[in-house]
Amino acid sequence: MNVAVTFDLWQTLIFEFDRSAKSNARRRSRTSYTVKELARLGENVDSEFVHQHFLRITDEITVGHDHGLDALYEEWISKLMNRIVPGIVQRVGTTEISAIGRVLDRTFIETPPRLVDGSIHVLDEIAARGVRIGLISNTGLTSPVMYREWFGLNGLLERFDHLAFSNELSMAKPNPQIYELTLDALGVAAGRALHVGDNIHTDVGGAAAVGMSTVWVRGGIESPVSTDVKPDFVVDSVVELPEIVDEWVGSLDS
Repeated sequence: MNVAVTFDLWQTLIFEFDRSAKSNARRRSRTSYTVKELARLGENVDSEFVHQHFLRITDEITVGHDHGLDALYEEWISKLMNRIVPGIVQRVGTTEISAIGRVLDRTFIETPPRLVDGSIHVLDEIAARGVRIGLISNTGLTSPVMYREWFGLNGLLERFDHLAFSNELSMAKPNPQIYELTLDALGVAAGRALHVGDNIHTDVGGAAAVGMSTVWVRGGIESPVSTDVKPDFVVDSVVELPEIVDEWVGSLDS
């Protein structure tokens, strides 16, 4: 059975304890580490000043995602450091900035998100039906390396046949190319693939535009970009997916 189900990550398979996609605890840790790392390099900066720059660049990343854009994790870190201390990347070099990036990256492990209860069982049930499983995630200030490490720690890594992170590919949902690259990696045509996500614009609209079927997970963070595209299926949680997948697969062969 040559079919696939691809998943969004945030607000679909994982969420924050504060119910947002942007952990306040993680941002505070990143602010604190940034102040310490810059002090190590001889730059004394105010923590509130740093905090505001984290807010701004996070918003910038989100706006870019809505338009299908992203950059490499290392590029975002360099841009952030140069905004906090103009010219610091040129002054201290990329090796030092990369070291700061690695320190900030660890906050994802220190203050991790939470898996939706039952999500691993859902992945196993879908895989048991002979369905290939992919992930297409719009990411923020966490590297693909750290996501994969965290996936490994939580038993997720081996359950996916392919992972696509926007800040590894320099493109984001709803850009059709990130869907097409994932489908190529899974070896499945768009008409035999089902995408699951919480964002009507980036997930439902983006997947439908390349010919995929879609499942909207209600209750996520709404995108400011509207779309007239309607999902093929609607659920309140991924735990409802096995029956949806059965219905969808049945429709393909009917």
